[in-house]
Amino acid sequence: MFNIDVLGCSGGVGGSSGSTCLRVHPSILIDAGSGLAELSIKEMRAIRHIFITHAHMDHICHLPTFLSNLFDEVPYPIKVYAQQETIDVLKEHIFNWKIWPDFLKLPDEADPILEFVPLSAKQTVTLEGISFTPFEVEHTVPTFAYSVQDQDQHFVFSADTKLSQAVVDKLNSLPPMDTFMVECAFPDRYEDLADVSCHLTPKNVSALLQKLETPPKNVWITHLKPAYESELRQLFASDEQFSGWNILE
Repeated sequence: MFNIDVLGCSGGVGGSSGSTCLRVHPSILIDAGSGLAELSIKEMRAIRHIFITHAHMDHICHLPTFLSNLFDEVPYPIKVYAQQETIDVLKEHIFNWKIWPDFLKLPDEADPILEFVPLSAKQTVTLEGISFTPFEVEHTVPTFAYSVQDQDQHFVFSADTKLSQAVVDKLNSLPPMDTFMVECAFPDRYEDLADVSCHLTPKNVSALLQKLETPPKNVWITHLKPAYESELRQLFASDEQFSGWNILE
């Protein structure tokens, strides 16, 4: 059975944790936000695979510096899995010798520390007995959510998304969820902003959960924007309708 170690779950900086990074196995991460800095150098050396949801900074910001720690330390490339659009953005705008060195060519082009692995929606990758299946959600840039399964449990991470029937249909097509980790970036008073930026509010999350044919056993709330974190936490603590939700920190 795998264990989800939430290294970071904030929707920015200045909140109660770093930004999004989940350790699913000692060698496997989902996203590489500032929460990755919770790992020691020894723990970083164990990482071999990183699944990226999308190219926004709060989900990839520590990938470059993480690779800098390892490029002369490990005898194998770190495999970074993402959809091709995300890979193209990282190549063009991050690993371009201007923002950061091109680790596709370091320490040398024949033996680089970084290997990108393109993924398509519904393409399952199995590592260490754990299956990772991406599916598309609705955000301002191409974004994958991930269904993570082994023989004992099913974990789903929504990534950044808005509420839509298409997202509901994709969630309902999955096997029953033991744990559903879903974002909630803004208070309801910013519903218009959440809709434009393709994020969720408490009302949206409630509506999404009500549309699921099989309720998840556990609901984990993530990606609170730091500017509204205190307000959201007070709401979740005071309103009984949210009593079954686990608000990550």
